[in-house]
Amino acid sequence: MRLARTGVAAGVSPLAALNGTMSVLAWLTYGLEARLPIVWVVSVLALVPNVWTNLLLRGRTTRRDLGWLAVWTAALVVAWIVGWFAAALAVGVVVTQGPQVRSALRQHDLRGLAPATWWVALLDAASWGAYGWALRDPALLGYAVVLSTCAIVVLARIRLTRRQAESVHPPAETLPDSTLPAETLPASTLPDSIQEPA
Repeated sequence: MRLARTGVAAGVSPLAALNGTMSVLAWLTYGLEARLPIVWVVSVLALVPNVWTNLLLRGRTTRRDLGWLAVWTAALVVAWIVGWFAAALAVGVVVTQGPQVRSALRQHDLRGLAPATWWVALLDAASWGAYGWALRDPALLGYAVVLSTCAIVVLARIRLTRRQAESVHPPAETLPDSTLPAETLPASTLPDSIQEPA
């Protein structure tokens, strides 16, 4: 939502977005195969914002990103063939969220990242983790553990970079009145020598 609203992509990883869309398709496949309607219904719904994000980031997507997407897609296909699809989905959270965590750890401008997205990710991980626990489903349990970890790291980094930015450039309203230019102060706070005559 933030990316669409502001157009600011600072800190957003196009590779994470691409891998995320592929993973949604993989989860859709898993939900259909395992006969878990809740998994495939949520996956269908998740395709819309995932594809939209990729469209918004298309100008920042590199050939290298597309190459890594091809590697991830091939790994999912091989995992499906050899019967390790559930394990690939669990590990897949690292593939989908790892590039975003890496970007968040390396970059100092994270204005393109919305903290609300990562709080929702924590709720998502908790709910799928509980569902996975009830079903004893290793793919859902792995998803919950890895996504929670990624969300906590990104939220911590967002908080840290915002605090650092505020300490370097405090908002104008937090500065003492004496540091503001005279034209920004209300007339009643200006010394008599500066106030205009009534």
